[in-house]
Amino acid sequence: MTDAVHPAITDPHVRAHLARLAAQAGTIPSGATDADGDDATRIAELRANPSWVRLPDDETLESIHLDADGVALRLYRPRAGHRGTLVFAHGGGWVAGDLDNNDALCRALAVATGTQVLSVDYRLAPEHPFPAGLDDLERALRFAASGADGWVDPALLGVAGHSAGGNLAAALALRAREGRAPGIRVQVLLCPVLDAPDPERPSYRAHTENLPLTAKGMQWYWGLYVRDAGVPVEAAPLRAPDLTGSAPTAIVAASVDPLSDEAEEYAGRLAASGVPVEFVRREGVPHLFLVFPSTPARDEVLAAIAPAVRRAFA
Repeated sequence: MTDAVHPAITDPHVRAHLARLAAQAGTIPSGATDADGDDATRIAELRANPSWVRLPDDETLESIHLDADGVALRLYRPRAGHRGTLVFAHGGGWVAGDLDNNDALCRALAVATGTQVLSVDYRLAPEHPFPAGLDDLERALRFAASGADGWVDPALLGVAGHSAGGNLAAALALRAREGRAPGIRVQVLLCPVLDAPDPERPSYRAHTENLPLTAKGMQWYWGLYVRDAGVPVEAAPLRAPDLTGSAPTAIVAASVDPLSDEAEEYAGRLAASGVPVEFVRREGVPHLFLVFPSTPARDEVLAAIAPAVRRAFA
């Protein structure tokens, strides 16, 4: 079934993983986002993903449940020591996901960077559209800034997120820059959504089928999250008129991803505004490669951005 894998996916480990999925499902699963049928059925299918599990703690890391005024949190702490805390938003297109769906990624991020990762179980669309998830992430950041019941150094905070969670992290970083949220030292944006879907972007035109995230799927997610006709800047951080004074930033992009162009554009705008930026574009991999079972691609990308995170918390 390897013919079902998009030809631009050249990373052998990622390609083999997708080929296994295609052999099981008959196609490359793109969630329910490209399927026909009513939204409720498609959302229920996404939220029932059996691969979302909490891994056991081990000799390198422990995880602890916390609560920020009703928002469930999971704190990942490297046992060998740590400096700084990243308040993390999981992916899932704003409509799916919980503390388990990015569990492995949070563990790998914490160990690679030597930081604590505070993952947030934010409210989901369409029941709770924009800006509910963003507001929950801010509540978690404020909890961290209060010391999180003694678990967090409030002077060493950052934000991070994967996919739609990267969107929330970038938006919260804008709030922090403007003084509307606690200050942060770094933002880590992993294959983030940074703009409203734009079918004219080359990366949207090139990625329409046989991928974990397609242009059609991204448009479906957006329509469930942003219910207004307009495009709020806090839902599309790339549209912020000025990025001067933003926190130092690490951005990861996958080359075979509708979102790759906007990630690169955001990195360029930040750099042009005088913001320190570490931009890593991984060739030959699709969206979601960071949450596939541990691959060299994931580990190498996290190792590449780790020095920027450590510098921010030095």
